Amino acid sequence: MNRRTLLASTLALAALPAHAEDIMQETEANLVIDGVRIPGRICLPARAPVGAVLIVPGSLFADADGDFPAWNVRPHVYRDLAHQLAARGVASMRQAKIGPGTGSETVDAAIAVAHRHFAERVVVCHAALEHLRAAAPGVRIVAAGHSEGAVVTSLLAAEQGVSLDGVVSLSGPALPILDIMRRQTIAMTPGADMAVFDRAMAAIRAGQPLLEEARANPMLAGMVSMPPESLAYLREVDAVDPCAAIARVRQPMLLVQGGRDQSVTPEQVDQLAAARGSLPTQLARFPELQHFYKRAAPGLDAMQSFMLSDDCDPAVAEAITAWMAAL
Repeated sequence: MNRRTLLASTLALAALPAHAEDIMQETEANLVIDGVRIPGRICLPARAPVGAVLIVPGSLFADADGDFPAWNVRPHVYRDLAHQLAARGVASMRQAKIGPGTGSETVDAAIAVAHRHFAERVVVCHAALEHLRAAAPGVRIVAAGHSEGAVVTSLLAAEQGVSLDGVVSLSGPALPILDIMRRQTIAMTPGADMAVFDRAMAAIRAGQPLLEEARANPMLAGMVSMPPESLAYLREVDAVDPCAAIARVRQPMLLVQGGRDQSVTPEQVDQLAAARGSLPTQLARFPELQHFYKRAAPGLDAMQSFMLSDDCDPAVAEAITAWMAAL
């Protein structure tokens, strides 16, 4: 396999200066795409950029900074990454994921129904990519998708006519979403009988209503409350095989993975790397980092790790900029 592996430590690198305006300029980049106004930010370094990164959010309702106001969880992962990239001379664009608390706004309900389908996430990426290209012309540009966003960037990069110099998978899954959810459920409820859960997953995949037994199962409470269009969206996400998608990306790829990630478990990055075969691929492993690239102490449970709100480790931005410089 034509693959380089970067074993990156999580020793603290240079932090941002106290006066962030000395190293960057941040402006709003709110785009109306198919009937929905989506908040965004363009972050430019103070000097001429040496490259540009489109940051694509994951599956949850994240605002443009990578916070989740609907759950009062604020990891600010996309803001931190954008600022750390700017400190290293790299421009970026980041957007909210459409949903409650993210600042997204429906301006034309008839057109906005397009966003009920997973494929629309790629349409949103197209628009954001062109906006970033106009803001930072003439430099190398890569798409960096976080978690489910990594699947979106794989689909984007494989489309005919898309111009990208590379793709970054930030804690991207190797398994379909319902399989990921099954693993997470087992981790949170060890020893639980998964029979009802598995029947519910089979029903979702078949486009059938959930059985009555699902309503009495605490592991399925969130899904039972979903409207039919949300379950249909979930089914569309699940239908995409991340390994098959990443194998169709011909651009160079950087696969980033935290060793204490309890959302997308660390071994999945090896499955993605194997799916790449001989395609140009580099791995960057960060043994002490969790899903949002914060240092997680050993023994933290999944919820404690998810709730961490300190600064994201700049080693991830350092790995991205070093990889981009070698493209």
